[in-house]
Amino acid sequence: MKIGIILTPDTRSKAYIQKLISNSINLDEIIFMNNRKIEQNYNKDIINESLKFGFDISKPVSQTLSEHKCTFKEFDFIDINDPRLIQYISSIDVDYLIFTGGGILRQDILNVGPKFIHLHPGIVPSYRGSTCFYYSIINDCNVGVTAFIMDKNLDTGDIIYQRVFSKPNHIYVDDIFDPYMRSETLLDIIKRQLLEKGKFKHQNPNEGETYYIVHPVLKHIAILSCTLPINPS
Repeated sequence: MKIGIILTPDTRSKAYIQKLISNSINLDEIIFMNNRKIEQNYNKDIINESLKFGFDISKPVSQTLSEHKCTFKEFDFIDINDPRLIQYISSIDVDYLIFTGGGILRQDILNVGPKFIHLHPGIVPSYRGSTCFYYSIINDCNVGVTAFIMDKNLDTGDIIYQRVFSKPNHIYVDDIFDPYMRSETLLDIIKRQLLEKGKFKHQNPNEGETYYIVHPVLKHIAILSCTLPINPS
C-alpha cells in the first residue's frame, strides 16, 4: 500500500506535513503545488495557540520540507486539475493521494489512477458542503471530520473514518482548529492502517444535508459560543 500527499502553501498543509513528520510517518510520495505566495504574518498569540495543537502556523510548508530533507515534486501553480499535475500523477506508483486543496477534482484527475482522500470538516451525510464545522458548532456544540474517497459528487464518497471533537475554546476556528482536527484524523487513519484494511462505508448520496458558505452573522455566533462560558442547566 503506497500513500502520497498533495500539499499547498496553506495552514492545512502545514498541519498535515508537520504532524506526519513529528510522528515519524514517511509517505511514499510528496507533491507540492507552490505558487510562492507571500506568507501571512501571524502574531505571537496565534502562533503559541497553534503550538498547543501540535503545529507551527508560522512555518511555511517549504521550510518544513527543507529542514527535514524531504524528497518531493514541486509545481509552480495551485490547480488540482492542471494537465501537468495529472501527467505526473499518472507516472507515479501510489494507491492513495491525500488531498489538501487546489480546487474541485474533475473527471480527468479522478480517473488518473490513485484514489484521492479528503478530510472533510463535517460528519457526513449530515454535514456536506462548505464551512460545515460552523453549522455543527451551532447545532451540536461539537465538530467532526469525515475522511472519504473522493468521487465526482460533493462529499458523497465512500467513508474511511469519522471522528468527533469537542468544539474549540478559542476564536481561531479557521486557522488552527480546522487544520488541527483534520490532521489528527489523518494520523488516526495511518496509524490504524485503515486504508490497508479497506473497510469503507458506502454513502447514499440522496441522504443527508448540504450546507453552503456560512453567513457572517452565523459564523460570529458560532465563534462566540466557543469563547463564552456554558450556563449550567
